[in-house]
Amino acid sequence: MARGGTKTSTITPAWSRLPWCALVGIGAVLVCSSSWAADGGAPQAAAPEKAPVSVSAPAATNPWENEIRVLRGQIAQTPDDSLLYVRLGYLLLNTGELTEAKSAFDDALKRNQHSHAAMTGVGVVLARTGNLKEAEQLLKTALVRNPNPVRTHYELGLVYEKSGDLESALAEYKEGIAKHQQGRK
Repeated sequence: MARGGTKTSTITPAWSRLPWCALVGIGAVLVCSSSWAADGGAPQAAAPEKAPVSVSAPAATNPWENEIRVLRGQIAQTPDDSLLYVRLGYLLLNTGELTEAKSAFDDALKRNQHSHAAMTGVGVVLARTGNLKEAEQLLKTALVRNPNPVRTHYELGLVYEKSGDLESALAEYKEGIAKHQQGRK
């Protein structure tokens, strides 16, 4: 108890205690593995929580800059390793460098045309640039080849959501959650 008889507590967002969550829309519905009704019904809505803002934060820098530089050096030494290109592509996605990310994923696919991770990456780039139909087709192809498709289900759900097909979006999110609960990634 704090002074004056009031109770104090630390607030921990509910989503932070869950193993995997997918944010549907911009704070509209939080779909989490524990929020589905037992009968598979609709998710329970949760209000988005604001993260604390640091006033003394340093000027914005690219936190992936060093790893991007290291990966480019590794690619120069081992140019046939498709996984290095995939890792580079996802780092470039994080920085918003969509053209460079797509180039890295395309380079990975040149080296391994069956790379589901690279296909998912290209699908993400296509979706972010508004090519939703192309993204949908590529992500569906990646799903067939992917033994751990949680992220691909999530990205396909985002494509459906952007296309206005919320029923299909929720189905993909639910499938991703089910795969995660099976221990898949």
